[in-house]
This record gives sequence, C-alpha cells and structure tokens, in this order.
Amino acid sequence: MNSSQSSSEQFGQHLISVGGSEADVSGSAYAVTDDDTVESVASGLRIKQQQQGTPASTPSILHASAQVLISRRDEQDPQTHAGTSQPGEYQLDIHLSAGHSIRESIPEKDLEQAQIWAKGRIEAEGADFGAIYFPAGGSDEPGTGALECRYDRAVGWYR
Repeated sequence: MNSSQSSSEQFGQHLISVGGSEADVSGSAYAVTDDDTVESVASGLRIKQQQQGTPASTPSILHASAQVLISRRDEQDPQTHAGTSQPGEYQLDIHLSAGHSIRESIPEKDLEQAQIWAKGRIEAEGADFGAIYFPAGGSDEPGTGALECRYDRAVGWYR
C-alpha cells in the first residue's frame, strides 16, 4: 500500500483495474449515507442504473465503485467512520449472491494467516468475493469497519 495515497485513490486505481472509471462513481447519482456499507452501495448503484435505463455494470465494477464512494465518505468524516479495533481482531465478510453477505470472526491474528483462513471459508461458501475488516465501533455487521483487504476469486487478495 502506498502511504502517500488516500484509500479512495487506491480504490480508484482498483476500479480502473477491473474495467471501470471515475464516471462509474461521479455519474452514479447515488448519495451515500452514514449507514451504508459497500454492499448496500453496490446494490444502490445497480438499482440507479436500472432506473436510468442504462445497462448494469459488472459486479466487480459495482463493488469497486462502492468502495470508492464509501472510502470518500469515510475520509470526509473520520471521527464517525474510522476503524477503532486493533490488528488481529479481523472480521471476514463473505459476499454471497443477491447482495447477501455474512460476517464471521477470523481466529488468526496475523494478516497473512487470516487471508489463508479466509480464502478457505470464501471458497467453502462458493462465493466469488470476500473482504477482511477491522470492526469499527464494536459493530459486527457485514460491510462495517476499516477495510484491510479484499478477495476476488478471479484476482486473489488485493488492497
């Protein structure tokens, strides 16, 4: 991770790497709320596209666009959205079909070991996407917390 880049800039680079662009974010007309998660924003983006009569973006572009929007929200209000947990308290979100996801605690304290454990769980569920978070403010709801890294079956682990 390049420490001179903000997380939204890094997510923007990921968006481009999966075939998206800034237009997927800025032209979305989706207003992110304090309660939104990456998954709820991705779903909202898909709904907005359908309402506007435009073809739906691929799930990876929707997900990456949502990550940019969430990180921009969090950067504007770090007091409310900053991750407050300590390293080693990892949580895994497994993104299943139709915007449904589950969250579970990861028993590993080292991030590399947590990724190995999490990949096994993601694959066991037959999911294509997952993410490792530090839970924020004690919340254990999927999509909450400080995002540490993501998993895409087609790409592997990435930040």
